[in-house]
Amino acid sequence: MQYRYKREGNENIFWKDRKKQTWSCMDRKQFMKVTKGKAPICADAGIRGKGSGDVLTDGNQEAALYVPRQKPGFFQKITGYIRCTDEQEREWYVRILSRSAGKIGALILLLAAVIAGGAFLYFRMSEEGPDLDKAAISYEMPDSMVNEDPDTIALPGYSILSVSRSDGVVRAPLINPEGNTCYFVYSISLADTGEEIYRSGYIEPGSAVPEFRLNTVPETGSHNILVEVEAWDIEDYTQALNGGSIEAVLEVEE
Repeated sequence: MQYRYKREGNENIFWKDRKKQTWSCMDRKQFMKVTKGKAPICADAGIRGKGSGDVLTDGNQEAALYVPRQKPGFFQKITGYIRCTDEQEREWYVRILSRSAGKIGALILLLAAVIAGGAFLYFRMSEEGPDLDKAAISYEMPDSMVNEDPDTIALPGYSILSVSRSDGVVRAPLINPEGNTCYFVYSISLADTGEEIYRSGYIEPGSAVPEFRLNTVPETGSHNILVEVEAWDIEDYTQALNGGSIEAVLEVEE
């Protein structure tokens, strides 16, 4: 498949591919600002990976694309993002990966310290850690909700959620299946207005929020809603992964 490069003026850096061709793109900070980390990734570029046969083109030049990884390797870093469209005019982003010289250097220093008899140091991406949802508990998952493939992200399904206007509590679990290697953050919005009526904290794999209270309860009746599932790297909770959107119905009772 050909993905057509789409420039919209938000690009703030340049990337030069293996053929020395130059592409305008967004760095990670700009990408998060523009998309809030919710944009779909169609492919990786920069570092060779599993071939997909797809290419990125602007009509004059082409770059090979690879099947997107769930997250970059240890010695890799995200250099930027390129906006593009597929043959059905759907919008995607190509994630650009490069070698992380900093991490390679850190490993060399670590090995030297071990050989010399010193202790190794383990650095976390954040000292504070994510804001875990206080209502989340360890949750017994049915077999169908256990992810046995660490290279994929298992998402639950929802069709109808029910709530009473008297207390605004939805008694349905917001699940992060066991075996996922990412945190989940749920948000629920009204499909017709886009108003967000609920947002969870970070939910660890194998945990769930068993029930939750809406910030705003709509009028009595049926309402189309969008359940957004954001996925964030378990090792670096500021790094967005591919989540998902689920169309469902909210039944509001008196």
